[in-house]
Amino acid sequence: MKNFRFWRGILFASVVFGIYTMIIVPFVHGITTPDTIVLTPSEYAARADSDTEITIGNDTDTQKYITVKLLGLIPIKKVMVDILPFDTILVGGMPIGICGQIDGVLVTNDTEDRVLQKGDIIKSVNGNTIHSCADFTAAIANQTQVEITLVRNGTVLKRQFHVQSDLSLRDTTNGVGMLTMIDPETNRFSALGHQMADFETGTAVDLRGGEIRAVNTYGIIKTNGKQTGVLQSSVQNNATAQGSIIQGTNYGITGCLTADSEILTNATTTMPVATRYYVHPGKAILRTSLDGTTVEEFDCEILKTRYQERRRNKSMVIRITDPRLLAATGGIVHGMSGSPIIQDGHLVGALTHALTHDPAKGYALYIDFIAH
Repeated sequence: MKNFRFWRGILFASVVFGIYTMIIVPFVHGITTPDTIVLTPSEYAARADSDTEITIGNDTDTQKYITVKLLGLIPIKKVMVDILPFDTILVGGMPIGICGQIDGVLVTNDTEDRVLQKGDIIKSVNGNTIHSCADFTAAIANQTQVEITLVRNGTVLKRQFHVQSDLSLRDTTNGVGMLTMIDPETNRFSALGHQMADFETGTAVDLRGGEIRAVNTYGIIKTNGKQTGVLQSSVQNNATAQGSIIQGTNYGITGCLTADSEILTNATTTMPVATRYYVHPGKAILRTSLDGTTVEEFDCEILKTRYQERRRNKSMVIRITDPRLLAATGGIVHGMSGSPIIQDGHLVGALTHALTHDPAKGYALYIDFIAH
């Protein structure tokens, strides 16, 4: 009787384990596996060749897929593979001057009736897309009242505008940030890591083009209490352009450097990249320039990493630990945005924001969000 109960228990346990292995595990894993994963070209090739639990299927010229399989046998889920354009890059850390063309037209004063306000970005007039001040002037010619579509504090609004109202507009903006990385095959660069802020109004603006120029850095205003410091720099507007801007979005600026660019000439450090899955809390390095010419590496620590299936800001929380940098700046200061973050010999992200309540801490963005 005891033997019967023993073997019945073994059989029951085997059935439960089989159900767990064959049904519950695949089901749960299928839920938790993201719909898209990001791999470098070499990671994709390695998984395709050697990973017994992942096989290639239904590849096209524009999109790659892998099928996750349990024990190499049971298909669980087919996921897209977002392949980065490179395995290794030229790592940055040097300042660049940004002379950008705003995607739209920026209002720099309140109209008397406050229909349009300082910081508004005009996107269209009577349904016609506005790219420049010249476009706006042409759109309101011979009109007494027009319908304007604008963006105010991130919200799209429509307003009726009387043409006779006094209005000041601008379609360009300047700023300074740190270059993050350069693709050595194409000279494509990424910088800044966050949306461009207009120098006069403070408005966050997208860019549709522009140029990259050299920078003069002439001092440092240290962080004082909750007042964030700044690297005092100016754009060399009369110097030869170092490259062109392709676009500026919530995740920074991308563009292409000229073949004879001094920035490209000075970028000599090659480094592999690591996607968000490999970043972990622990020691890291912040690479930046305090004098505008010398790129240095400073100790920092990644305090927290966030699981982000889709591209978002504030991927990591970091803390500056290097006494040299803290003594020079008091913490993270304006002008350091885009500075590369290195961990375990790989470029993993870029600094984006300082925390006002603790200037030694800040946010950073994963490198695979910047690369695209």
